[in-house]
Amino acid sequence: MNTFEDITRKRSILLTTRMRFSPQIQPVKETATDRIMEQILFVTPSEKGLSLEEIRDVFSSESGGYAISSSDVENSCKRLVTKQRIVSERKGELKLHRLSEKASRELGEMQHRIEVHFNSIVNRLFKNAKEGASAFRAPFLKLLCIIFSQLAEEYIRVIKGDIKDDEFVSFPFVSSALKEVKKEFDSIDGSLFESATLSFFRDSDPEYDAIKWNTAQNYYIAKALGLDPSGVLLSKEVFGQAMFYLDTNIIIEALEPKHRYHKSFLAFNKACKQLGITLKVCQISLDELRNWLAYQRELMEKVIDQIPDETASEVRSIFYEIYCEKKRAGEAVSVDEFFTSYDSPMDDLKGLFEVELEDDIWFDEAKSEPETIKFTETLRSKYYAMRRRSKGRGAALHDVLLLLWLQKLREENGGNIWLITTDTSLPASPPPNASSGSLAITLDAILQWISTMVVREDAVADFPAMFAEMLKYRLLPQDRIFDLEDFVIFHEMHMSCKELPAEDVENCIRYIKVNAPMLDPSDPADREKLAYEVSKFFADPGRKYKQEIARLEAEKEEVEQEYKRRLGEASTRIDEMQLQYEEKLKERDKRIGEVERRLSEYEERTQKESLKRSAQLRVGLTIIVFLMLEALVVFLASQYGEGPNLFQKISNSWHFLVGGSVLTIALGWFIVGKKRLEALGWPFTKIFKH
Repeated sequence: MNTFEDITRKRSILLTTRMRFSPQIQPVKETATDRIMEQILFVTPSEKGLSLEEIRDVFSSESGGYAISSSDVENSCKRLVTKQRIVSERKGELKLHRLSEKASRELGEMQHRIEVHFNSIVNRLFKNAKEGASAFRAPFLKLLCIIFSQLAEEYIRVIKGDIKDDEFVSFPFVSSALKEVKKEFDSIDGSLFESATLSFFRDSDPEYDAIKWNTAQNYYIAKALGLDPSGVLLSKEVFGQAMFYLDTNIIIEALEPKHRYHKSFLAFNKACKQLGITLKVCQISLDELRNWLAYQRELMEKVIDQIPDETASEVRSIFYEIYCEKKRAGEAVSVDEFFTSYDSPMDDLKGLFEVELEDDIWFDEAKSEPETIKFTETLRSKYYAMRRRSKGRGAALHDVLLLLWLQKLREENGGNIWLITTDTSLPASPPPNASSGSLAITLDAILQWISTMVVREDAVADFPAMFAEMLKYRLLPQDRIFDLEDFVIFHEMHMSCKELPAEDVENCIRYIKVNAPMLDPSDPADREKLAYEVSKFFADPGRKYKQEIARLEAEKEEVEQEYKRRLGEASTRIDEMQLQYEEKLKERDKRIGEVERRLSEYEERTQKESLKRSAQLRVGLTIIVFLMLEALVVFLASQYGEGPNLFQKISNSWHFLVGGSVLTIALGWFIVGKKRLEALGWPFTKIFKH
């Protein structure tokens, strides 16, 4: 029997469609178990159905993360039978369960939509693959399973408070997952697979974000069911009426509306109000914030003109991001205005978010204790091991004091007390000899819990983008992200690297991180060592700059030659087109002349026919007039003529008969006309020709 993890890698329905349920209607644990049960019966090939034992086997996993108790499976079957979602039939001694036709049809339609969506994303990510995008579907799906399964388990352990030192996900884990998948699917392009995966986690895209969010949510719920059989983790009891202390990085997010995590904090704060959670901030955090702001102001003044434009998007600093945004918009830039959001931090925290201030003389006394100093160094070492970046001694001391303070409060009051932070090293760093587990929880972990427990379905729309943004800085390799401190050394050495090739500047910073990671640019002794390392990298500071100029000039020459070549080709094509155009014009004129000739002949022929018909009509009219005149003459002669009989009377009146004929001919000439007579043809044509 395939394990639950194996099945999820084969059928995307368990990954990319979010489980929808309402905690207000029935317990979350029951709803989640029922939905997973339906999906298991849908993706497991069995026409007859599965027994309870076979269903439990499907939930099994080597990690034990999906182990759902027998009673939960049995109760879920009963509920689904009652809802007519599954059908139970007894076959001999076994009772088999299968989906009802309606449920199967609904899941089938949903499966189709999800697979179309997932395939669309795979096609976008791997559109240039020689093997074809479809070859990357299975490996990409497996990679998502590995990453989000591990991430979900970490979230659950953080919430439970039993996270261990080596369990926190970072990019080395993502790197190992990539290696594992590429080893299994060795026929695919490994470099393309890795770059597309990093693009998936780095780029802001609604379709990408939906996959990340839904996958993380489904694994989170499944892991919660497996690691917490009681179902407490899927209830409001976990953090209800708790007390949350805000780390300095959370304060920054709360006060700066343009911070990438500001919306995440707003969602977090709203949930806290619904759950009756008290938010607090310690005075030492406000002091650290003040010192940090002063340091950031100093850094901005030093490095604002040291960062190449191509590197700007890779610098992690909210102030520098605002600076770049204003610069792109053509606005006047002043360093002072970047810090206006922090003029009255405590007043804003209290007024906007109902945060309470806490201060105690204990903080002053504890900072010089030996255990505090030792814990501080331990925390710094752990941070460097995780991030390959050094944490300042003052920042580490602040974190240690907060953790020790929270440990003290838990031991004295036994309350549900937590530190909310974005520092991923703190959940795995409980104080030495701590009686409780982890004291800190990251904002991305608590957002997972919040969205499932206390946020309405119609209010989850912003969560995918928020989660994806946090995931970007959580999973992506840190050597691709720079801080303002990384550029201080260039200022201290009086080097201008603004116009240097961005690649040189970035490689130099990476070189320093590898060869001198623990050196502090603010320390004169360390600064001298850093200058030495930089000078080794830049044997000639203008070396690559000159190379870049030469390369660009060569590219310019190549572009100009290509332009001339294409211009010549275009000119030849234009001449050919001109000749073709002139020939077509002549042919057109010839056709027009022929049409005009035919039209003229037609008009002439039509005119002759018209004249002929008119002439015939007028000749007929003239003959009628002649006959009438002659009849009149005969009548008058019979009445008034001389002679004994009619013949003599008419004979004696011959001159009247001749006069009528002459009169008729004269009138006929005017009535018919010359042209009409010609149109009648022979013998009139002969007459007019003579």
